[in-house]
Amino acid sequence: MSTSLAGLNVFMKAIIEQKPWLSDPSMLPIKWNTTESYLRHEHGQKKVKIAIMWNDGVVKPHPPITRALKEVADKLKRLSGVSVVDWVPYKHDEGWDIISGLYFCDGGKEDYKIMEAGDEPILPLSKFILEQPNVPKQEDTASIIWKKTIRREVFKTEYAAHWNATGTDDDRPVDVILCPVGPGPAPPLDHSRYWAYTSTWNLLDYPALVFPYSFVDQEKDKVEEGYTPMNEQDAWNYGLYRPERYAGAPVSLQLVGRRYEDEKVFEIMELIKTSLGF
Repeated sequence: MSTSLAGLNVFMKAIIEQKPWLSDPSMLPIKWNTTESYLRHEHGQKKVKIAIMWNDGVVKPHPPITRALKEVADKLKRLSGVSVVDWVPYKHDEGWDIISGLYFCDGGKEDYKIMEAGDEPILPLSKFILEQPNVPKQEDTASIIWKKTIRREVFKTEYAAHWNATGTDDDRPVDVILCPVGPGPAPPLDHSRYWAYTSTWNLLDYPALVFPYSFVDQEKDKVEEGYTPMNEQDAWNYGLYRPERYAGAPVSLQLVGRRYEDEKVFEIMELIKTSLGF
């Protein structure tokens, strides 16, 4: 969306200052506020608490992603104003099951109809997602979508409780999560079969800020030999990676915050960017 964090801030401010909630009643009248320091207001002299999600428990990221996370985490640990902890993912497999089922409330009927009208073939990834076993059949869509919607709301409540549990009597919960954007660098065409590193936050309605960090290095980012995949999706992703295939590809990470804490994510990203110098 922008080549800089400052550009993103200008974009968000410009959009929200138009007061879109006046024409779209589904939107909340929340102004873009970067004049107040959320860190100073909430923490005082306490450290910013950043959690690292190394993987989501479903698909393990490729070596260059893990390397980037480790490098950033190690640098953050050396900062006096930052506390770094590990994030334990909560049922991300269920999150994927819920959202991939909710993508097609009519069982994909409209999608197939449009493709048939244009005499277009179904591309591999469209076929892949439309034929997921959790996508409702057209004759059962109403009841299944309703059940999945309820599951979504329960999942959101459970995830909020999981986040709250990262706090203790002596310390508050985690401020943000630093994690992969995807299970690897940009995959070859027609091979992107898992995007729950972003869709989970869509499902939860959490703000996520993606930023570039480095590039794939063939010497540093070797294949993890002897790795046993956790499941079929993980095996697919593991089989995709070869250092020479991704050589020089950009590696990005993302910072995730709680619902409506977008400005807080921006402020912590600025802290990270300034402190780490990238």
